[in-house]
Amino acid sequence: MLTPVRVADYVLDAITARIGAVAPEQGGALLGLPGLDYVTGFLHDAGAATTGTRYQNTDWLIAAVAEREAATAARFKGIVHSHPAGMPVPSGQDRSEYAESLRLNPHLARYLAPIVTHDVDTPLAGHELRLGPARISFYGAERTAEGVQVAPVRPVVVPIVRMLRRAGVQPEADPAAVEVEGAALLATHARIPGFGGVTILFGTDFPATAPTLLAEDGDGPLSLVWDLSLPPLERMAGAVPTLRTARRPRPRESHDASHDAASAPLFARTGGLLSPTLARRRVLIVGAGSVGSYVAETMARSGVGAFTIVDPDVVEPANVGRSAYRVADVGLAKARALADLVLSINPRARVARHTARHEDLDLAALVAEADLVIAATDDPQAQARLGHFAHHLGRPAVFPGLYQGAQGGEVIIATPGTPCFTCATGGVRADLQETASGSVAAATDYGTGRLIAEPGLLTDIHQVSAAAVKIALGLLHDADDEAAAARFAQGVLKAGTTYAVFGHEPDYWIFADLMRGAPAQYAYQSLWLSVEGRPGCPVCGEAEGRTDPGAFQEPDVDVIRALTDSP
Repeated sequence: MLTPVRVADYVLDAITARIGAVAPEQGGALLGLPGLDYVTGFLHDAGAATTGTRYQNTDWLIAAVAEREAATAARFKGIVHSHPAGMPVPSGQDRSEYAESLRLNPHLARYLAPIVTHDVDTPLAGHELRLGPARISFYGAERTAEGVQVAPVRPVVVPIVRMLRRAGVQPEADPAAVEVEGAALLATHARIPGFGGVTILFGTDFPATAPTLLAEDGDGPLSLVWDLSLPPLERMAGAVPTLRTARRPRPRESHDASHDAASAPLFARTGGLLSPTLARRRVLIVGAGSVGSYVAETMARSGVGAFTIVDPDVVEPANVGRSAYRVADVGLAKARALADLVLSINPRARVARHTARHEDLDLAALVAEADLVIAATDDPQAQARLGHFAHHLGRPAVFPGLYQGAQGGEVIIATPGTPCFTCATGGVRADLQETASGSVAAATDYGTGRLIAEPGLLTDIHQVSAAAVKIALGLLHDADDEAAAARFAQGVLKAGTTYAVFGHEPDYWIFADLMRGAPAQYAYQSLWLSVEGRPGCPVCGEAEGRTDPGAFQEPDVDVIRALTDSP
């Protein structure tokens, strides 16, 4: 049975970004609470003179460890470094250095020596964890009667920062080791939505026991209901509402006013462009890829206060170059990573996430609780279902999409009173493709029904996504709002031009013909087109012919063909 070693989640994130994301060999020091196999800090030895097969720590690292030990309760625990692929075990030189480190650090009962490699294609053993594009293999060296013994140890991840973010609590910095009345603890300062600033103290047995919270304006520890029946990641989220209700109410703590006041510094430069009412709006985003992650990030920075994020996939290394994700997010569910990003921008945001396929969710409930729907998925069936539910429940919906290679794209708007997504894709898109010299549609994987991903410049993806976000932000306002975004969206609706197409390359698609005689043309062109509703449409047609979206299973090919071919 492997000896357990506790490791804080934010330490693993730092190792992923500093060591796991770059070529070997790299390294750094591990620090933690005294007397325990508990790693709570990491110092990257960025200035080390390394080669592909050799890491030697610097004098700077030794001095930095001494400085950290003098300033905090943290103590040196060992060294983490990377090896070339295929070498996830200590070398002979490593073992010699472990023995020397134990000699120089007599206070250490165990010297921790994790090794990072870019080996992710084989199953993980009990002493290993996935770190985005790499794996980390944990070893410990200890003194025995026969000499120094090196053996695998089992890492136990302590979800400190992830638990806080799951509850919408954003720490100001990674927790630091402190000593309180002779006990070593981890401490950080954070703001709890709807409550205020607190100092949070984590004991050595967290998350089995609740952290201690000290309010900025309080005299003693706060009472926190800690439900051990919940999964560890959910315990703080379950405790925060009870903390809010237990607090003595004060006039300035009313929900809307406190939210707007606390958010004001974040969104101070959007006055006149966006309304503060966005803080009370919820957006459903289905699809958290390159488009969906940009949409969520931009709407969070614009002051939207609540999100529901749906995506069944996980972040892969290739996603980092085409989306809002970081290397530390690789291996996480996209919905979870994107929720963390939103909360890192606005800790007061309310974020629900679902790591499931659209077929396995109650879309009716998700659409009903949202003020607007963003269909950023690459699954045409999911788009059709969302469009059907949105129209049936009277919710505005925006459908951004990219054409082949992101050389162009489209944004379709469907709101109460306008033709639906089905009419747009069954009518205008078909008419446009008959006019085009060559298809613009992306290829479909007939095994899954989803679009096949193609290379495309992120700048071009953002061009279409930005247009979708501007329209969506406008639709979240009241119709008579004077904010600039609201006027922009209302202008689109009044003109009836709810199908926008974009070209990113010179002489692209229909733009080459329609704008051939116009002067000063090159690329980044757009056309705003009108969509004609079809009387027989099962979504927005005559009332007696509409179908129940809750009964939707598969697209009816005959109906779509009839809609496309009808006059």
